Amino acid sequence: MKRTFPLFLIAAVLIGYMAGYASKPATHAEPQPVLTGHIDDFSMIPNAYAQENKAEPRPFGFNSPREPALAPDAPPITYWNIDDIRRAHTELAGKAMKAAAQAGSGSSQSFGGGPVNIQTRNFSIFMLYRLHRDQPVPSLTKVNSVWDDAEMHAGAYDFYVITGGTGEMIVGGKIANRQNLHDKDGIIPGEYRGQPIEGGQTFKVKSGDWLLIPPDTPHQPKPDPGGFSYMIMKINVGSYPWALIR
Repeated sequence: MKRTFPLFLIAAVLIGYMAGYASKPATHAEPQPVLTGHIDDFSMIPNAYAQENKAEPRPFGFNSPREPALAPDAPPITYWNIDDIRRAHTELAGKAMKAAAQAGSGSSQSFGGGPVNIQTRNFSIFMLYRLHRDQPVPSLTKVNSVWDDAEMHAGAYDFYVITGGTGEMIVGGKIANRQNLHDKDGIIPGEYRGQPIEGGQTFKVKSGDWLLIPPDTPHQPKPDPGGFSYMIMKINVGSYPWALIR
């Protein structure tokens, strides 16, 4: 037993040395192999290399982001220069002042035009100018007023970008004299006009300001002397046919 004890001791030291060497990080230049990738269906996180020879995934099962095809009225890439927009504000203001000085010019105080005019099946973008009047005229709902009627759209968001001038936008509350809008074919469901607004919030607006108005929210422009213009985007929320949205 005494003779074999040194042999057991030497064997234990050798085993310990070999175990420690095996667990020590490699210091030579060759990197140790590391298991990567995935193993068939057992991988929780697929390796990126596994996607190399597969088709790019597309939303909703379409093979291309342009399938189905865009609507025929969908606009292409479009750019508007700020100088053109400012020029349009000046031109619309001149047009409005001439109309205001003419007898029997009608009840509308808004004038459209300029470089922005897009109509599609789910949104529209156009530019309007709101005139300041010193003398009242009959509104669309036959209210004698210096202000245009308040509006309310059940089927669309209105997104305003003020492009020139200053004034106020009255938003929210309720329209005291609310009526359905009419056209040559009769009542337009979901479109309302009238004034005044009761209990609304007043926003002072100037060139560069933005304003988002949700559906079913009354809003009425009250321009300062000199009026104000704006780009408006109407976004169809799908509650009503687009043809009914004004």
